[in-house]
Amino acid sequence: MMAGYVAAVTIVRTWLNSLTSTLVGPGRPIPLGALRAHPRSPGHGAYLLLTRIGRAGDLVAEDLIDSPRISASIYAGTDEAAELAAVAYANTLAALSGTPAVMGDRRCLAADDVVGPLLVDNHDSEREQWQYLVDASFFIY
Repeated sequence: MMAGYVAAVTIVRTWLNSLTSTLVGPGRPIPLGALRAHPRSPGHGAYLLLTRIGRAGDLVAEDLIDSPRISASIYAGTDEAAELAAVAYANTLAALSGTPAVMGDRRCLAADDVVGPLLVDNHDSEREQWQYLVDASFFIY
């Protein structure tokens, strides 16, 4: 396994979008999935934008584990849809504790220090009015 940093946003986004039986897709809390940019026509339902905002402290002395801090902005056309999506995302992260997840050719040992869901006042924006934030540290090797 390679040491150092990983393309964490790509890894986590791909993993989230694979959770079609529980989290993303039609009829799920986040129907439009996890994206890297705002969609031009978001349609109905919630979506997530992921951003790497830093790095948590090292989990172990070895440099084999990256610990990206990732912020998820959850958007939807209604407060209820945005809140339900944010809670579903936060609960998905909480489920990673003690159950490592395969994320492509990497493994995520845990998502820790989850903060949110936090409502953001987006009413003066041209984007969806309802936005929640959920931040977490991922431990990926």
